[in-house]
Amino acid sequence: MKDLINFSHMDHQGGNPLPYTIANHILRKIFLEELAQGARLTESEIAKELQVSHIPVREAFYILQNYEILERAPRKGVRVKAISRQELADYANALIELYMIVLRHSKEKWNSDKHDRLRSYLEEANKQLKEGNLIDYLVKCDQLCRYLFVVGENKAFLRFYSEITYITTAFCQSRWRSLETAEKCQHHLQAAVDALIEGNMDLAAAELENVTRYSINT
Repeated sequence: MKDLINFSHMDHQGGNPLPYTIANHILRKIFLEELAQGARLTESEIAKELQVSHIPVREAFYILQNYEILERAPRKGVRVKAISRQELADYANALIELYMIVLRHSKEKWNSDKHDRLRSYLEEANKQLKEGNLIDYLVKCDQLCRYLFVVGENKAFLRFYSEITYITTAFCQSRWRSLETAEKCQHHLQAAVDALIEGNMDLAAAELENVTRYSINT
């Protein structure tokens, strides 16, 4: 378990972190296409692979069902959800609108300390990109984008962001097979951070739209 990458940042809200660690492990396997859309998962196989009991695996399945990553069907068990290009485009559009809302909502809440923290997330993402660590790069990008919602101080916005990005990241495997995609996204992410620090929220939102559309290819 200690070697697992923290693929996402699910909030276990003070409860048992093990089911969320297992959920992250499953998300990572989906992203790496080790689990294809429609693939069946069993508690026994995951429990054996990670050397844990069935109970936290069952809880991890329920977590991912709630985020619409997995689905449970009668007599078919638990499977990786199949998602269409149109569904993915719908999620992308929702995420773009959410960025616009939170940036305008948080405009007066930014200060130099928060700008510095935002820059640090960008630097960490760039470091992982230069080292070719694409999964770690995605994690750092998520930290940066998530911070926009933290500054916005609206838990509903943060929840919506989390629900959307778990899906879009997990099912965009084919877009992340080369550094070219990440490098172009990083260019727009840099421009978004620069615009935000300058107080140009409309430009920041436009650059985040570029990041979203390029990474999801909608």
